[in-house]
Amino acid sequence: MYKIAKLIQENKALYELVVTTPPKQMMDALQNHPDSGPVVKAIEEYLKIYGHLGYSLDFVESLPIEDPSGLLSTLKTMVTVKDYNPKKHEVEARRKREEAMQKIEQLLDGLKYWQFRYRYWFTRRFYFIREEVMFYLTSGWPVLRLLALELGQRLVDVGTINVPDDLFYLVTEELTKAINARKENNAIPEYQQLTLERRELREARKRLHPPGTIPEAASNNPGVAFKETQARNDPNSDILRGIPVSPGTVTSPASLIKSPAEFDQMQPDSILVCSMTNPAWTPLFAHATGLVTDMGGILGHGSIVAREYGIPAVVGTGNITQRVKHGQKITVDGDIGTVNLIQDETSG
Repeated sequence: MYKIAKLIQENKALYELVVTTPPKQMMDALQNHPDSGPVVKAIEEYLKIYGHLGYSLDFVESLPIEDPSGLLSTLKTMVTVKDYNPKKHEVEARRKREEAMQKIEQLLDGLKYWQFRYRYWFTRRFYFIREEVMFYLTSGWPVLRLLALELGQRLVDVGTINVPDDLFYLVTEELTKAINARKENNAIPEYQQLTLERRELREARKRLHPPGTIPEAASNNPGVAFKETQARNDPNSDILRGIPVSPGTVTSPASLIKSPAEFDQMQPDSILVCSMTNPAWTPLFAHATGLVTDMGGILGHGSIVAREYGIPAVVGTGNITQRVKHGQKITVDGDIGTVNLIQDETSG
């Protein structure tokens, strides 16, 4: 992504095009520009490798290779920050790691030191597998979704559903009936209203905040409570607690990103605030000075990437995305796991 951004920055016309064009229209605009050949080719190559990384693990959601607007939103942000260089993050992360190792060597000796060294080696050797799991988990989704949407189109043609992806709102028994009806060139038109209602229900449920446990009373059981991925915070307090997963303290404006459609809202040198992240969100970290999420744990995707970038992070705050406003200043303390919502004239 960084290399693609540099290609665009080197051409004034392409730079203006990317900065001024909405992400939904950007790919078409680039393909129609006479100077964009290398850029379009680079984007297509990127999508061949990473286009299967969905923004969520919900099979109903389109993938970047189908709709690259989320990716292009991130690219737009990268293009506007001309002095960004990922090598700086690598150098800074290495410096912090070496400093931390020096402190450990002063604090530990004997068996405890070597036990730490073994665990440190083991973690560095294998922790990346956590990210590879997510990479390969959805590698077959582009083909599977293509097949599913083809079936959906055939059900549209016969009059059973309205649009191909209505298919995802039918259960197995209903889908079987629809397929069998199509064999006889018949439709089940009542599925049109049924899928519409289920689509609306899904959108409504997206606005709900899930409890830490189901049933909620289960969190009173110590054997269950420690597994919760979100804290319970006082709704009247400006200090939220969560899980400290990457050390350091930072005060910056919050970039509240609730979905890939808002990736272009990510501001340079801001704190990324979101419900949770997965590998498709990784490019946003390039411009973040900190991370706060609703849900998460010490080995979650966001936690791992935050430590790689050396930015303070607190995850599992419960409802930070409902408490903070885009652009509001917040302080993240990744050492003790707190987020301070700074109330001023900006935040209202």
